[in-house]
Amino acid sequence: MKVIFNTFASSYPGYKFTACGGNSSAKENIENKKSRNNSLILAGALCLAGAGIYILRRKPHVNNRVIKPQEVNNVPKVQPEPEIKITKLPDEKLAKSLPQELVAKLSVGNNYEKFKQLLLTPDSTKIAGSGANSVVYNIDFLDDYVLKVLNPNKKADPNRIPIGLFPENINLGQPVWEHPDKKGILILKKVSGEPNSIKNWSCTIFDENVKLPRSVTQEQANEYFDKISKISQMDQEVFDDLANQIKVLDITSKYHGDVTPGFKTDSVNPNNLLVDFEKNKLGIIDYFAKDNALYQNSYMDMVAVISDFTLYPEYYDHLNTEQQKKLIQYLKTIENKSFKAAKKVGLSTNKNVFLNFINKMNKYFPIPSVKKSETEEYIRSYDVRAKALVEMFNNQ
Repeated sequence: MKVIFNTFASSYPGYKFTACGGNSSAKENIENKKSRNNSLILAGALCLAGAGIYILRRKPHVNNRVIKPQEVNNVPKVQPEPEIKITKLPDEKLAKSLPQELVAKLSVGNNYEKFKQLLLTPDSTKIAGSGANSVVYNIDFLDDYVLKVLNPNKKADPNRIPIGLFPENINLGQPVWEHPDKKGILILKKVSGEPNSIKNWSCTIFDENVKLPRSVTQEQANEYFDKISKISQMDQEVFDDLANQIKVLDITSKYHGDVTPGFKTDSVNPNNLLVDFEKNKLGIIDYFAKDNALYQNSYMDMVAVISDFTLYPEYYDHLNTEQQKKLIQYLKTIENKSFKAAKKVGLSTNKNVFLNFINKMNKYFPIPSVKKSETEEYIRSYDVRAKALVEMFNNQ
C-alpha cells in the first residue's frame, strides 16, 4: 500500500508533506491538518476506485462469458466422481482360479456376478466370431478380453494355446484363463479391429450352399481397394509391431523340446488379420503349431494376409485403369514396409520361404471345386496366385 499511496500522492503537486516544527503557527497547523485529512480521503477514494476497476476487470468467466454479479451464486458446481465400489471375491474355486489381472477387474461393483452368469449362459447378441471349433463372445465389463467357448462336439481345439506361453506384452489373442471345471471355456486377450476381408469372403471362395465358388463383385472390389489404400498409409511402426508378433510366433515352442519350434501364421485367409484404423494397429489372430520344417514365417506372410492374394487378380480386373495403377502402388508400399519391419525384428525376408509353404498347403488343402470343368485347370489356386503376387513385386 505504501507504493500505491506514494504514487497517488506524487500525482497531486498541490499536496506537500510539511515537517513538524516549533516555528509553525497554530493557524498553519490547523490548515495543514485540514489539507492532510482531505488529501488522505482523496487518496483513499482513488485507491478504492482503482481496486474496483481491477475487480471489474477480473470478473470470473464461464465459457468465455463474463459472469454478472447477480449470477455468482448460480455458477454450476463440479460434481465429484462417483465412488468405485471394490468387492472382495468370494472364497470359492472359481474365484481362486482367476489370474490377478482378472481379479482386479472382476472386483469392481458386481462384475464377478455378471461373470458367473456369463459362463452359465453366454449372450448370443455379443458373438464376436465363430467357427467349426468354437464361438467367441465380447464381454461388456471386460473390454480387453473375450470369452471363447469350444464346440462340445469337438474333442479338441487344434489351435489351443497353453496359458502363459507368450510374453505378457505381446497380444496374440492368447488365453489368460481356463475354467477349472469346464475345460472348453476360456478367457482370451482381445485383439482390437475388424477382419481384413471383404464381405462374404468365405462364400466367395466357396459357397457351401451351392457347392460352388462365387464371382467377385464390383462392390467387393471397391471395398478391397479402399481398405488396401488405408493400410498402405499406416505408419511403419504398425508394420514393425506386426512383424514382431509373427517373430514371437516363429520362435516360441508350443511344447517343451519341440524339434520344429514355433507357430505358423495362416496367411491364406485375410480374416486372420484384424485391422484397427482408429488405434492404428494390425493384429494376428490365427496360427498353428509347426510340425514341418517347410512351415516357416516370412515377411511375405504379412503381405499375403493383407493383400488377400487368392482373390487379388479378380479385384484388380474390376477396377479402372487409374485405380489399377494406384492399387499396385499401394501393394508395393505395403511390401516395402513389411520388408523393413521383418529386417528390423529378424524375420525371414526370403520370398521362397512363403512360396514353399503355399505349395505345400495347396497340395494338401486345395480350394475345393474351383474347376470350370473336370478337364480344365483350377481358376483359383493358392500356389498359382501366390507366385503371381511375388512376380508382380519382382517386376516393379
